[in-house]
Amino acid sequence: MIRLLVRSLGVSAALLSTVPLGASAASLSTPPNVDASFDAGSIQVARYGKGDAVVLLPGLTAGTWEWYDTIRHLAPNHTVYAVSLPGFDGRPGATPPLFDRFSSDFWSFIATQHVARPVIVGHSLGGTLAIMLGEQHPDRLRGIVALDGMPLFPGMERATPEQRAQASESAATQIAAESHSQLLDYEKGYMRSAGGVLDPALADQLAELEARSDPPSVAEWLREDFTADLRPDLAKITVPLLEIAPYNAPDLATAPVQYTADQKVQYYGTLLAGAPKLQVVSISPARHFAMFDQPEQFFAILDGFLAKNR
Repeated sequence: MIRLLVRSLGVSAALLSTVPLGASAASLSTPPNVDASFDAGSIQVARYGKGDAVVLLPGLTAGTWEWYDTIRHLAPNHTVYAVSLPGFDGRPGATPPLFDRFSSDFWSFIATQHVARPVIVGHSLGGTLAIMLGEQHPDRLRGIVALDGMPLFPGMERATPEQRAQASESAATQIAAESHSQLLDYEKGYMRSAGGVLDPALADQLAELEARSDPPSVAEWLREDFTADLRPDLAKITVPLLEIAPYNAPDLATAPVQYTADQKVQYYGTLLAGAPKLQVVSISPARHFAMFDQPEQFFAILDGFLAKNR
């Protein structure tokens, strides 16, 4: 969706066009066997495995399919809860405000299922939601891992709230009016870009899955995501916060802004600087869905964080 936003906003457009936002060396794996599934208000949750709790949150237009390999990797030693968000992957939408509804339903799910201090792992929008949850009740969590999910859209730290609102409204209006075929055409191009995966065949496969989402719901999620700025409350996240920054140098070959992997790590660090237990690491070569492009790197980073924060 970032290209729609770039067309809608002049400020920081050059940077936005080069920073990946929202999987890929192989074909998508089959779904793992579910131990249990249930609804919790607007969200749906699937449970796998047994052990210390890990909650997985998807990115914009994504479903639990982006976590299939991660679930298989974690389930032998962890109880994994994979969350599906309303409006994505064929699920019905929910009444706005979606961020508030999600947080209320999430904490209700944690309480009713007696989930003790999980680590939340979120991708893209899911990473932003994980940061929000960490600001709300850090005492109920063990840690947060955000894969290319930030407290605000990269490049927008210099935009005013009014500019962000204007850009999000323009993009959301376009998305809400799209047909399924239009959304699919867009997703195929997007998933082959820095916002997707390295493997073109897998990019097309994932685009088909992303296009199952409901355009008006996607528009509302995008509107709330793009106007959010969680930086003022980052100091409230007293648990460890790990940000994973994907980097793929070839994507920058013709980009107006050039930067190294280390520079991207430093930049992400500035956006998250208020978090007291922050670590930012790079993963490359990888695009936005780094768990597909570099699964072994991703699993090693995730395993290390979970082992350190039991």
